[in-house]
Amino acid sequence: MSSRIAILGGTFTPLHNGHRALLHSAFQTASHDGPGDGHVVVGLTSEALATETRSDPSHADMLGSFAERRAALAATLDRIGAAYPAGHEVVKITDTFGPAATRADADALVVAPEGKAQQRAQELNDERIDRGYQPLEIHTSPFVVAEDGLRISSTRIRNGEIDAQGRLLDD
Repeated sequence: MSSRIAILGGTFTPLHNGHRALLHSAFQTASHDGPGDGHVVVGLTSEALATETRSDPSHADMLGSFAERRAALAATLDRIGAAYPAGHEVVKITDTFGPAATRADADALVVAPEGKAQQRAQELNDERIDRGYQPLEIHTSPFVVAEDGLRISSTRIRNGEIDAQGRLLDD
Protein backbone atom coordinates (compact mmCIF):
# COMPACT_ATOMS: atom_id res chain seq x y z
CA MET A 1 0.00 0.00 0.00
CA SER A 2 1.30 3.46 -0.89
CA SER A 3 0.60 6.95 0.45
CA ARG A 4 -2.99 8.10 0.67
CA ILE A 5 -4.08 10.42 -2.13
CA ALA A 6 -6.83 12.94 -1.48
CA ILE A 7 -8.31 14.87 -4.41
CA LEU A 8 -10.41 18.02 -4.53
CA GLY A 9 -11.21 20.55 -7.19
CA GLY A 10 -12.63 23.96 -7.86
CA THR A 11 -12.11 27.43 -9.23
CA PHE A 12 -10.69 28.79 -5.95
CA THR A 13 -11.26 32.47 -6.63
CA PRO A 14 -11.30 34.52 -4.63
CA LEU A 15 -9.63 32.25 -2.07
CA HIS A 16 -11.54 32.48 1.20
CA ASN A 17 -11.80 30.82 4.60
CA GLY A 18 -14.19 28.19 3.23
CA HIS A 19 -11.56 27.18 0.67
CA ARG A 20 -8.91 27.09 3.39
CA ALA A 21 -11.09 24.74 5.46
CA LEU A 22 -11.52 22.50 2.42
CA LEU A 23 -7.75 22.43 1.85
CA HIS A 24 -7.09 21.63 5.53
CA SER A 25 -9.58 18.75 5.25
CA ALA A 26 -7.72 17.43 2.21
CA PHE A 27 -4.36 17.55 3.98
CA GLN A 28 -5.83 15.88 7.06
CA THR A 29 -7.35 13.15 4.89
CA ALA A 30 -4.13 12.53 2.96
CA SER A 31 -1.98 12.66 6.09
CA HIS A 32 -4.12 10.05 7.89
CA ASP A 33 -2.26 7.26 9.67
CA GLY A 34 -0.78 4.75 7.30
CA PRO A 35 2.28 4.23 5.16
CA GLY A 36 3.81 7.24 3.48
CA ASP A 37 3.21 10.92 4.04
CA GLY A 38 0.18 11.26 1.79
CA HIS A 39 -0.48 13.50 -1.19
CA VAL A 40 -3.10 16.13 -2.04
CA VAL A 41 -4.10 16.69 -5.67
CA VAL A 42 -5.97 19.94 -6.27
CA GLY A 43 -7.77 20.20 -9.58
CA LEU A 44 -8.00 23.84 -10.64
CA THR A 45 -10.60 24.61 -13.29
CA SER A 46 -9.44 25.80 -16.68
CA GLU A 47 -10.70 29.23 -17.70
CA ALA A 48 -13.32 27.63 -19.97
CA LEU A 49 -14.61 25.27 -17.26
CA ALA A 50 -14.57 28.04 -14.65
CA THR A 51 -16.76 30.19 -16.91
CA GLU A 52 -19.07 27.28 -17.78
CA THR A 53 -19.73 26.31 -14.16
CA ARG A 54 -20.59 29.76 -12.74
CA SER A 55 -23.97 29.99 -11.03
CA ASP A 56 -23.98 33.68 -12.01
CA PRO A 57 -22.66 34.09 -15.58
CA SER A 58 -22.01 37.80 -14.97
CA HIS A 59 -19.20 36.78 -12.59
CA ALA A 60 -17.19 35.04 -15.32
CA ASP A 61 -15.15 38.19 -16.02
CA MET A 62 -14.17 38.43 -12.33
CA LEU A 63 -12.51 35.02 -12.09
CA GLY A 64 -9.00 35.90 -13.20
CA SER A 65 -6.73 33.89 -15.46
CA PHE A 66 -5.74 30.31 -14.76
CA ALA A 67 -2.16 31.46 -14.11
CA GLU A 68 -3.28 34.05 -11.53
CA ARG A 69 -5.55 31.56 -9.76
CA ARG A 70 -2.85 28.88 -9.81
CA ALA A 71 -0.27 31.23 -8.27
CA ALA A 72 -2.63 32.28 -5.46
CA LEU A 73 -3.66 28.67 -4.82
CA ALA A 74 -0.05 27.42 -4.83
CA ALA A 75 0.94 30.05 -2.25
CA THR A 76 -2.00 29.07 -0.03
CA LEU A 77 -1.20 25.37 -0.41
CA ASP A 78 2.41 26.00 0.59
CA ARG A 79 1.30 27.83 3.76
CA ILE A 80 -1.34 25.28 4.75
CA GLY A 81 0.71 22.28 3.66
CA ALA A 82 3.62 23.26 5.89
CA ALA A 83 1.62 21.94 8.86
CA TYR A 84 1.16 18.45 7.37
CA PRO A 85 3.43 15.66 6.13
CA ALA A 86 1.48 15.28 2.86
CA GLY A 87 2.81 16.76 -0.36
CA HIS A 88 0.62 18.53 -2.89
CA GLU A 89 0.22 19.42 -6.54
CA VAL A 90 -2.12 21.55 -8.64
CA VAL A 91 -3.41 20.17 -11.93
CA LYS A 92 -5.58 21.85 -14.56
CA ILE A 93 -9.02 20.31 -14.98
CA THR A 94 -11.15 20.70 -18.09
CA ASP A 95 -14.17 18.66 -16.97
CA THR A 96 -16.10 18.48 -13.71
CA PHE A 97 -14.59 15.14 -12.65
CA GLY A 98 -10.93 15.93 -13.26
CA PRO A 99 -8.29 13.44 -12.09
CA ALA A 100 -10.63 11.93 -9.50
CA ALA A 101 -12.28 9.96 -12.31
CA THR A 102 -9.09 8.76 -13.94
CA ARG A 103 -6.56 8.16 -11.15
CA ALA A 104 -6.85 4.56 -10.02
CA ASP A 105 -4.45 5.30 -7.14
CA ALA A 106 -6.70 7.94 -5.53
CA ASP A 107 -8.21 7.14 -2.14
CA ALA A 108 -10.44 10.02 -1.16
CA LEU A 109 -12.43 12.94 -2.53
CA VAL A 110 -12.80 16.02 -0.35
CA VAL A 111 -15.92 18.08 -1.07
CA ALA A 112 -17.92 20.97 0.28
CA PRO A 113 -21.21 20.23 2.05
CA GLU A 114 -23.44 21.78 -0.64
CA GLY A 115 -25.95 19.40 -2.13
CA LYS A 116 -24.55 19.94 -5.63
CA ALA A 117 -21.05 18.92 -4.48
CA GLN A 118 -22.42 15.85 -2.72
CA GLN A 119 -24.38 14.82 -5.82
CA ARG A 120 -21.32 15.32 -8.05
CA ALA A 121 -19.27 13.14 -5.66
CA GLN A 122 -21.76 10.31 -6.04
CA GLU A 123 -21.78 10.72 -9.83
CA LEU A 124 -17.97 10.66 -9.78
CA ASN A 125 -17.93 7.39 -7.86
CA ASP A 126 -20.41 5.94 -10.37
CA GLU A 127 -17.99 6.96 -13.14
CA ARG A 128 -15.07 5.34 -11.30
CA ILE A 129 -17.02 2.10 -10.91
CA ASP A 130 -17.87 2.18 -14.64
CA ARG A 131 -14.12 2.50 -15.34
CA GLY A 132 -13.35 -0.47 -13.09
CA TYR A 133 -11.87 1.60 -10.22
CA GLN A 134 -12.76 1.49 -6.56
CA PRO A 135 -15.08 4.26 -5.39
CA LEU A 136 -13.41 7.04 -3.43
CA GLU A 137 -14.03 7.74 0.24
CA ILE A 138 -16.01 10.97 0.36
CA HIS A 139 -14.87 13.44 3.02
CA THR A 140 -17.05 16.49 3.56
CA SER A 141 -15.50 19.68 4.87
CA PRO A 142 -17.77 21.79 7.09
CA PHE A 143 -19.29 25.07 6.02
CA VAL A 144 -17.47 28.14 7.26
CA VAL A 145 -19.85 30.92 8.19
CA ALA A 146 -19.49 34.68 7.93
CA GLU A 147 -20.26 37.20 10.67
CA ASP A 148 -23.92 37.11 9.69
CA GLY A 149 -24.16 33.34 10.20
CA LEU A 150 -24.49 32.59 6.47
CA ARG A 151 -21.86 30.55 4.70
CA ILE A 152 -18.83 32.15 3.13
CA SER A 153 -18.86 31.79 -0.64
CA SER A 154 -17.01 33.29 -3.58
CA THR A 155 -20.34 34.52 -4.95
CA ARG A 156 -21.04 36.51 -1.77
CA ILE A 157 -17.54 37.98 -1.94
CA ARG A 158 -17.93 38.96 -5.61
CA ASN A 159 -21.34 40.47 -4.78
CA GLY A 160 -19.63 42.70 -2.20
CA GLU A 161 -21.50 41.25 0.81
CA ILE A 162 -18.45 39.90 2.71
CA ASP A 163 -14.68 39.72 2.49
CA ALA A 164 -12.58 36.53 2.21
CA GLN A 165 -12.58 36.13 6.01
CA GLY A 166 -16.38 36.44 6.23
CA ARG A 167 -16.50 39.97 7.60
CA LEU A 168 -19.56 41.95 6.52
CA LEU A 169 -18.83 44.81 4.16
CA ASP A 170 -20.52 48.18 4.38
CA ASP A 171 -23.05 48.95 1.68
